[in-house]
Amino acid sequence: MLSLPLATPVFANAWVQAPGETLAILKFSHTDDATVFDESSERTRFPDRGESRQDQLNLYIEHGLTSDLTFVGNFYYNKVRYDSDTFSGSNSGFGNQEIGLRYKLNPPSEDQQWVGAVQALISIPTYDEDDTPALGVGGNDFEMRYSVGRGFMLGSRSAYVDAGAAWRLRSGDAADEIRVDITSGVALTPKWMLIGELNVIEGLGNGSDWDRMSFIDSTDYDLTKLSLSALYSMSPEVQFQAGYTEPVLGRNTGAAGGPFIAAWWRF
Repeated sequence: MLSLPLATPVFANAWVQAPGETLAILKFSHTDDATVFDESSERTRFPDRGESRQDQLNLYIEHGLTSDLTFVGNFYYNKVRYDSDTFSGSNSGFGNQEIGLRYKLNPPSEDQQWVGAVQALISIPTYDEDDTPALGVGGNDFEMRYSVGRGFMLGSRSAYVDAGAAWRLRSGDAADEIRVDITSGVALTPKWMLIGELNVIEGLGNGSDWDRMSFIDSTDYDLTKLSLSALYSMSPEVQFQAGYTEPVLGRNTGAAGGPFIAAWWRF
C-alpha cells in the first residue's frame, strides 16, 4: 500500500496519528476586503463604503490515542474590524473552539490503497455573541464527517489526495451545513511540497434572521474557497507553510481572501 507522504495537510482527515504521536500546526491568516457575496450570490461591495478585516491565529492539534483513534483540537483567536461611513468598530477574542475524535474506518478496496476515517466534532463558542462586530453567531455545533484518501505516484513524484464530506448541526441562530473538502499535494523536491485545497460550505436554509450585523443580515450562507500553498520540510519534525486563500463562490458572506503562514511540528 502506498503511504501518505511525509508532508500531510491540515485537513488530512482520512488518516489517524500513530499512538502517542502528535501533530501541531500554528497558523496565522489575514483577510482585508470591501467585497461581499449578497443573497443572490453576486460579488458586490459592502454598503456605505464598508470594509472588513480579520486577523486569525489558529492552533490545530492531532494526537494519537490508539492505533485507530486520534484526538483532534482546533482553537481560534480572532481580531476583527469593520469600518464604513456609518459604523466603525473592532473586536478581538477567542472564537469557536473545536474538539473531536477521529476513528480509522477504511473503505472497501481491492488493492487496499485507500484509507478512511470517521470523525465526530463539537464546536463551542467562547465569546459574547452580542458584541459588534461579532466574533461569531453563537450556539454549539456538532459535526459528523467521513473522509477517504490515498498516497500515489505522479510520475516520479509522491503525492496524495484527501476528500471528505460532513454534516454540521448548528444550534442557536445559525443554519445547519453540508461541508465538502478536497486536498491534494505533490512533492516537487524532497523538501518542497505544493498543496491545493477546495473547501465548500452549503447552508441548509434553516437559520434564523440575525440583525446584529446589518450588512450581512443572515445566518444561512454558502462559501466556496480555493487555497494554494507551499510546504517546506526543514526536518521530518518541522515544516513551514505559506499560501493564499481566495473565495470563488458565496452567498450572504464576506468575499475577502488573503495570505496565510504556518509552522508544523511533529513529536
